[in-house]
Amino acid sequence: MTRQGSRRANSVRRAGTGSAPAKPLFIEHDLKADKERVGPHDHLTRAEVLALLPTSPLWPQRTYSRGMWPGTIRLAGAAKILDWLLTFPADGWQGRWLAAGADQGKELILALNEDDPRCAESKRNELMMGLNSLLISRVVLPRYVFLRGYKAMRLFKDVQQMFPAGQLDQMRDFGAEIGMTPRHIDEGLRVISSIILHTGRDLAQLTAEDVFYLRAVGRRETGEAYVGTHSAWDLLRGASVIDSKDTLKDALRHGQRPTAELVDAYNIQSTQVRNLLVRYLEERRPGIDYGTFRGLVRELAGVFWADIEAHHPGIDTLRLPDEVVDGWKQRLVTYVNKSGEVKERRSRIDVMMRVRGFYLDIQEWAHEDPFWVQWAVPSPITRGDGAGNHKIIKQTTSRMHQRVRERLPHLPVLLETPERVHREAVTLLEAARATPFNETFEHGETRYLRVLPKVNQVPSRLDHGSPHVYIKEVDSTARRINQSLVEDDAFWAWAIIETLRHTGVRAEELTELTHLALVSYKLPDTNEVVPLLQIVPSKSNEERLLLVSPELASVLATIIKRLRDANGGKVPLISRYDSHERVTGPQLPHLFQRRPYWQPQVMSEAGIKRALDRTLEATGLRDQAGEPLRYTPHDFRRMFATEAVTGGLPVHIAARILGHKTLTTTQAYLAVFQDDLVRTYRSFLDRRRAERPQEEYREPTAAEWHDFQQHFELRKVSLGTCGRPYGTPLQARTRLHSLPRSPNGPPPAAPPHRDHPEPPRAHPRGPRQRLARRSRRTPGQPRCRQRQAAQPQEHPHGRTSPARRPRHARPHRRRTTASTGCGRTLPPRLIS
Repeated sequence: MTRQGSRRANSVRRAGTGSAPAKPLFIEHDLKADKERVGPHDHLTRAEVLALLPTSPLWPQRTYSRGMWPGTIRLAGAAKILDWLLTFPADGWQGRWLAAGADQGKELILALNEDDPRCAESKRNELMMGLNSLLISRVVLPRYVFLRGYKAMRLFKDVQQMFPAGQLDQMRDFGAEIGMTPRHIDEGLRVISSIILHTGRDLAQLTAEDVFYLRAVGRRETGEAYVGTHSAWDLLRGASVIDSKDTLKDALRHGQRPTAELVDAYNIQSTQVRNLLVRYLEERRPGIDYGTFRGLVRELAGVFWADIEAHHPGIDTLRLPDEVVDGWKQRLVTYVNKSGEVKERRSRIDVMMRVRGFYLDIQEWAHEDPFWVQWAVPSPITRGDGAGNHKIIKQTTSRMHQRVRERLPHLPVLLETPERVHREAVTLLEAARATPFNETFEHGETRYLRVLPKVNQVPSRLDHGSPHVYIKEVDSTARRINQSLVEDDAFWAWAIIETLRHTGVRAEELTELTHLALVSYKLPDTNEVVPLLQIVPSKSNEERLLLVSPELASVLATIIKRLRDANGGKVPLISRYDSHERVTGPQLPHLFQRRPYWQPQVMSEAGIKRALDRTLEATGLRDQAGEPLRYTPHDFRRMFATEAVTGGLPVHIAARILGHKTLTTTQAYLAVFQDDLVRTYRSFLDRRRAERPQEEYREPTAAEWHDFQQHFELRKVSLGTCGRPYGTPLQARTRLHSLPRSPNGPPPAAPPHRDHPEPPRAHPRGPRQRLARRSRRTPGQPRCRQRQAAQPQEHPHGRTSPARRPRHARPHRRRTTASTGCGRTLPPRLIS
């Protein structure tokens, strides 16, 4: 269904190494792979074609009331079209059809009867009946673009009458069974008829490839699949034409791709390096999940090697020159996002460490497998390249804390808005349902008109009634409003925000919640039954249980009641597609499911974000820069952790609730506010003071308070305040010895100090040990030793060194600093 494109060199990016384009989740059919089809009667002559048309089982067998035979009209119209096609040189009727440009629309064909004096309706009916006969007999095979613009409902119904006996009723019954409305069923049948007319096959000969090709054509022409493509797939499944239990959306998903296909997406030129990367990644794949594996492929094959090849073509060895490595590290700092903006790559150190691991793994594997020996080279990434990772982690944590500080104060407004919006939507929906079609009603200060869609006004489609309620503002040019959808969006936005707030779960875990996750637990001491919510393993593969609070129980009960009321008293069983692992899970009663059409679907993470964005638009919240304030599902997780811990929940319990393996991860979630810091510390002081004897807490006297203040006023120095505890005397070893002293006499007396020095303390090992440390002598050596007379000493190399004078004869060197006794030193300008 897909075809690998040619491998080409990556384009050189001006700023950084941008990531490769995101791979689509769905398979894209290659339109170039299909050749032009021809019908089974392409080489018949004009007379043979006209003789073939009456053999159709749909050829009319009766005449009109005026005695005119409809077959005559059809043959006349078909003859005019064949004569017109014969004017174009080509091989066969299909070639003439394309050469005439008839696939562009029916206007060219309707212009054939311009010179006919009959009325316009008669001329048009003749050509249209003749064209329908040619298409049903498969003389020409029109393209889908022509059939979409043709809009011949009679033609499609004629094709459906040619289905095998019982097939049409079987498809209609299956569509009603899975929840299709009559409108959806008719749209699917028209698409099936278009496939039969385009391919020239019977109903039983259609394949899944035909539907895939139709979808690809619709996406090429209009940007999305044609209306009725998904219902046509399901109807073909119901008729056992397509042997599949999956919906079209599930059938088109890629799933987990092979390693070689993931690597080849980056167009690596060196075959040897490409094969090396494929083999290395195959060795790593069993030990990691698919999402992590895709990230590893992107970083090694895309960010690392594809970028090196783009800037240094022809390189085919892992032993990279220094200038190549330095250039790659410099480009790694930035990247270009989807909108063309140059952004800082915050994960650059993680990328370098994975490249380093790539080299080190090869070196280690080379000891056991000879294949890796030729690739075992020194790593261009050293351990020092990851030295700044701690700084980046701290910056990331700081940004997370700042997001919490900005968003937590606005949480009450965010919680009130979806509840108010949903209440207003319910009131407006009930008022609209009570109003007949095409009549006005007033809600609040606005007048609305109950609208009936045009598709439901056709007499032949009265059974296509939609369960949705459409309204429109009176005297307004705005489009009509699907109030049923507005109310549904408002409800699920409220349910998402309330569940995220009370549980702190991840967005992926929210989509995995099922009705089976609600369990009960009986406390062994009191026999009390408490409800618990089971969170299945997701990111960290940690399964955990959450205690369901009364508020959370009310939200979950409302969700379950809504699902049961809309589905006959039960929660539908549906499968959930894991976008990270690219697999489809079993059918379970998921709680966060919606029914956009006839198929219930589990909400995606992108749908959850869109619901949050719609609610934020209704709040009108702004950040400090005046920009709209944005919330993500993970912001609720951080706010949940912050509120829980500041409310008194121990950190290790919060870690278990959040599913974190270490307390460090939980602590990074906690944002501390200044008022919380002061309030918590005061509470701590109050609890500690309550536990101490009351007599220890007395009011100080005036003299004690004055002495306490004088202590800090007199002890201040230029670089700070005194660090000596209040009321303790100045120690002897901290006295100032920086006063000038005479080399021939004793030093002058120091000025009196207000604190009396305490006597020298005795050394714990005795006076001899203390003195020995001062004079740098061993214990037992004489205390004083007369130095020899100062004489010149002979140098070992023949030079004469000056004699060293005794210590007491050396000139005194003035000290530039002095100790204050407070753990600080005085600068030279304060030494007197």
